[in-house]
Amino acid sequence: MKIKVILNPVSGGGVSLKVWKTVEKELLSQKLDFSFEATTYLKSGREIATEAVKSGYRWIIGIGGDGTLSNIVNGLFENEKPIHQKVVFSPIPAGRGNDFVKTVRVPKNPKKAIKQILAGSEKKIDLISVQYTKEDNSMGKYLCLNLADFGMGGEVVYKVNRSRLGKILGGKAVFLIYTFLCLFSYKNKQIKISISPKEIIENKCRLVVCANGEYAGGGMWFAPNAKLDDGKFDFLAIQNVTIFETLMKFGKLYKGEVKEDEKVISKQVSEITASSNEDVYIDVDGENMGQLPAKFKILPKLLTIKC
Repeated sequence: MKIKVILNPVSGGGVSLKVWKTVEKELLSQKLDFSFEATTYLKSGREIATEAVKSGYRWIIGIGGDGTLSNIVNGLFENEKPIHQKVVFSPIPAGRGNDFVKTVRVPKNPKKAIKQILAGSEKKIDLISVQYTKEDNSMGKYLCLNLADFGMGGEVVYKVNRSRLGKILGGKAVFLIYTFLCLFSYKNKQIKISISPKEIIENKCRLVVCANGEYAGGGMWFAPNAKLDDGKFDFLAIQNVTIFETLMKFGKLYKGEVKEDEKVISKQVSEITASSNEDVYIDVDGENMGQLPAKFKILPKLLTIKC
């Protein structure tokens, strides 16, 4: 099977290049048929992945953080359908958060990761279709690999992506700065969420999460019961909490206990629609993806992974 390795050279502040050297040695030692391509400012992982599949590659290995892996996965589909049914995807962590791989249990050590992937078995997992509103009010679509959220988390990513501080301080530092600032400046937004025609939530919310995987935000355990292949995503709505209550919930997030809080609505659902009269930004796998109104829908067993 022809292997295409796709790497984001700036993931993890350049760590991905070191990871690639280890991965390359193992691929060469096993005499596997592979080629390698790095993303650039002009060519994304998504574009490289699409070209690779159309050129006959059937095994795509992604090296990078959650955003890079998600972007590559989006390149394996057109109109939410696989470009080729036989394509397999494998993730190797080389970012800052590396949250998706925590759910699929791929080691952070690159030598262990590539050995596990090469010996691993294939399985089909779900993805979340996110239909979102762009700045010009047209609608866009993106496939979520790990976790999508809107509210304070989306606001943080929105501001990080528009900040010039990243070039000076690095992505992780800027993310922490804006998380801290939004913690105190973000005003809970009035949001209407429809889970079904009979089940509608309308309240001020701090954060709303649609989790395919278990972790996000660099190890926050949003959805300890999430399964990648159960045809559902874990829905969490952290409602009208104060700044102090938000701080208290951070501890619960890392322990996987936030859904037990009385101000948190937690369910397993297959789709939701959400709207607001205010600007509410969406984060998909660590990338800003427009704003509400939006629709989130599970696409069962759409992606084949090998790890």
